[in-house]
Amino acid sequence: MKVCPSCNARYPDTLRFCSQDGVPLECVVLADPFIGAVAGGTYCLTERLGSGGFGSVYRAQHLRTPLAAAVKVLDAGRAADPDMVGRFQQEVAALAVLQHPNIVRILDHGFQADLGYYMAMELLAGSDVGKALDAGRRFTILEVAAIADQTLLALELAHGRGVIHRDVKVENIFLSEDPSRPEGFCVKLLDFGLARLSEPMVAQTGATVGRGNYRSTASRVFGSVATMAPEALTGRAVDARADLYGLGVVLYELLAGEMPYVAMTIDDLLKVMTTTQPVRPTQLAGGVWLPVEMEEFLMTAIARPPELRWSTAAAMRQGFESALPAAEKAWARFFLAPEVVAQLAVPIEPPLPPLHRTLARERPAVLVVDDDKVLRGLVSGLVRAAGCDCEAMADGLEAVQWLRDHPPPDAIVADLLMPGLDGLSMVTAARRAGYNGAVILCTSVATDRLRAGAAQLQRAWTLDKATELYRVPELLRRAGVAPPPT
Repeated sequence: MKVCPSCNARYPDTLRFCSQDGVPLECVVLADPFIGAVAGGTYCLTERLGSGGFGSVYRAQHLRTPLAAAVKVLDAGRAADPDMVGRFQQEVAALAVLQHPNIVRILDHGFQADLGYYMAMELLAGSDVGKALDAGRRFTILEVAAIADQTLLALELAHGRGVIHRDVKVENIFLSEDPSRPEGFCVKLLDFGLARLSEPMVAQTGATVGRGNYRSTASRVFGSVATMAPEALTGRAVDARADLYGLGVVLYELLAGEMPYVAMTIDDLLKVMTTTQPVRPTQLAGGVWLPVEMEEFLMTAIARPPELRWSTAAAMRQGFESALPAAEKAWARFFLAPEVVAQLAVPIEPPLPPLHRTLARERPAVLVVDDDKVLRGLVSGLVRAAGCDCEAMADGLEAVQWLRDHPPPDAIVADLLMPGLDGLSMVTAARRAGYNGAVILCTSVATDRLRAGAAQLQRAWTLDKATELYRVPELLRRAGVAPPPT
């Protein structure tokens, strides 16, 4: 393998100069024999990202474009196992026909003597849900809603094309960084190595090895036990409802903080999952906040008999959407309101001198703009509690039009990152139109451009949506907008 001494870019031995800066390349010897290999004559493996039961995943650089990819390589030992080769080819066949924004995209695949079986996929930045939970992250109700919605869209496509994933779990739900989305991520469903393909799909893709029938038996169970449907654990045939069960367990853990079944050993877990009913989430400390609508949704999703579960991904998605409004309100009351009340008791800085008001009003007017309806409602409540009238909107473009047609408000509280017109662009447009009032920008995910632009605004503050919303009344008082507390 060769390396550029200037930029440290890595290249195969056949190249002489760095394609980025033209510097002559130097030969290096690396411990990993696959580093420097070129998959399919296109992707040069530059770094090992991780390994698992199938082999290893490498970061790879496209030799003719700036594109980077992830290349999965089946290790030599498993390449001698027909079952492992079949699973690998099965995943290739599944991904080849499942082109969807919420399913990891395959770019190339094949076999070559110096590498073995490989597949190149899009390179993702972010973390899977499992690692996020291990790091102590507690997901908001809207983040859980995004995970549920996007994963179900992926499963709806897969099931419609005759593919059953059979290993839906937190480790296979990847949150790819996407600052353009309100939740800050795009779900990518990973690892179709255990997928079962329908007979028409087998015929269409040519995945003849194993014919997609790696079925669990009493002595051999594929997949993660905790999220496997009871029928899969006992060796019975599975259908799309097994995937919906797995996602139901994932959503149960995200919303209640624990799994529906707990045991000390794998054998004990297998026994309780196949012979007892799951614990209702409201009986757990982390699930006491759940309203009955969401609890019933979860219990339907993880029902032991398949016929009692949601029948399709579309039906489960509709069921979640029906339960979501009640869950949003309950989540805001349980997780946000107590914190706000507690923080408001903390002494605050004295307010700044009042500013001259351009229009006489009985109460100060504040414009609240946030595409997140739960947080929009929460901020509106804080504004009113501070003694101000509130006009709430969900869209930056709508807010700009409102500002053109109405007298200027005394303050604007806006989400910094919104689809369409972001908060910074909206406030900039308002400033150009003559608005010189106070601005409070709230964000949890934002680009460097947005943060830098917000820092340059006059009479503006930036708050973290997750931890600092309680400061909205304080800042309105400091800006001379809200009256002093009585």
